[in-house]
Amino acid sequence: MTPHSDDTVLSVTELTARIKQMLEQGFARVEVTGEVSRLTRPASGHLYFTIKDAHAAISAVVWRSAALRLKQMPEEGGEFIFTGHLSLYEPRGTYQLVVTRVEAAGAGRLAAEFERRKQEYAKRGWFDPSRKLTPPPLPTHIGIVTSPTAAAFEDVKKILATRPAWLQLTLSPCLVQGSSAPATIATAIRKLSTMASPPELILLVRGGGSIEDLWCFNDEATVKAIVDCHIPIISGIGHEIDTTLADFAADHRAATPSNAAELCCPSREELRERLPRLTSLASLLRQRLNRFHREIDSMCRREVSAWQRSLDSRYHISEQTRSRLNHAAHANVSRLRSPLRLIEKRLTPLQPGERLQQQRSDWSNREIALKQSLRNTLQQKKQSLDLHLRNLKNQQRQVELKRHRFELLNSKLNELDPTGVLKRGYSMSYRQDGRLITSAADLAIGDSMRVHFHDGTAQTEVKSLERKNP
Repeated sequence: MTPHSDDTVLSVTELTARIKQMLEQGFARVEVTGEVSRLTRPASGHLYFTIKDAHAAISAVVWRSAALRLKQMPEEGGEFIFTGHLSLYEPRGTYQLVVTRVEAAGAGRLAAEFERRKQEYAKRGWFDPSRKLTPPPLPTHIGIVTSPTAAAFEDVKKILATRPAWLQLTLSPCLVQGSSAPATIATAIRKLSTMASPPELILLVRGGGSIEDLWCFNDEATVKAIVDCHIPIISGIGHEIDTTLADFAADHRAATPSNAAELCCPSREELRERLPRLTSLASLLRQRLNRFHREIDSMCRREVSAWQRSLDSRYHISEQTRSRLNHAAHANVSRLRSPLRLIEKRLTPLQPGERLQQQRSDWSNREIALKQSLRNTLQQKKQSLDLHLRNLKNQQRQVELKRHRFELLNSKLNELDPTGVLKRGYSMSYRQDGRLITSAADLAIGDSMRVHFHDGTAQTEVKSLERKNP
């Protein structure tokens, strides 16, 4: 056995120190992806957990100072990309990953997909500045596309509450996160553009979030709906650093939802500053009113003069017309008097009293004939009614006879009803194949049969047979 010098033998502390130096220098910055397991959050503010995959696991820690700066917090069971360095804990000789940054595992993939879609949509001309619409400077009706429960909707309403009171708001609700969101966003935009009285401007807003949370605003359905909309759209999605493809397609991009609301319409204070000073405006109004009064007085004088001339002319014409009508009336009266005199001579010989008496006699004869005709008609109707009543009584007797016969037949039918027979203590027996047993000759020892009673059935087996001689 070879003896060892004291210089070649390492203590545990020395060996551990060397390993710590090599480990921490060799892995000063590493990125590892895996699933979070056994996550704990003690009162100290540090985060302790295990990063694992299908074949291995490593301990990890996020110190409190780093945890306060994390944009993405690790979650139990979630898959993330962890950035940090390896550190060896000397008292136990174990190593762990000291994490300084956490991001979702799909963030890099989504960023690459974002760039691919951005280039594709740009080739289609969806981001072309020439197709963008100019928002109206002072809209009266604004449509809002967002979730009714989102904080962004409340922020927009607060800003627009400081705008002119005539402003009309229409919410077209939709989802703003998840795989179902793009279809609902596109539908919400189309609903606003197809309204009977559509808004003059649309705000597409949503609060901040991760790239995954905002991914629905990079979807083709969302971007195409913005491009196809004939109403100007201002996008206010996420925070100022967040950019989506919907922002590129929108007619104007705002940094935040609140900023979108500020851009869509000037505030009341800004509008007041745009108005001319009240004293200048009052002076201008007085000048215009004085000019209008002078013009109205002149027009009234001209109107009175014209009306007087017209009245004099109409009076003169009416006098001439009245004179001509009087002359014509006198001529017509004279012309009509001659035939009236001739008629008067012809009526004189006639006796109105005798003619009236003759007419009274004719009316009396007609009354008598009418009464006789009425009595004959009533007599005929009475005879017809009596005949109808006799026929009706005969029909009633026929109905009674048929009802009595029906009751007799129904009684006989009830007597023949097998259910009634069973209730009187009889039973019906069937073979296993369902055939009715009507004779002992149909049975043999050991046969099974089903016996039916009025309130149920019983399964029996033939133990013995006694047949009567024919």
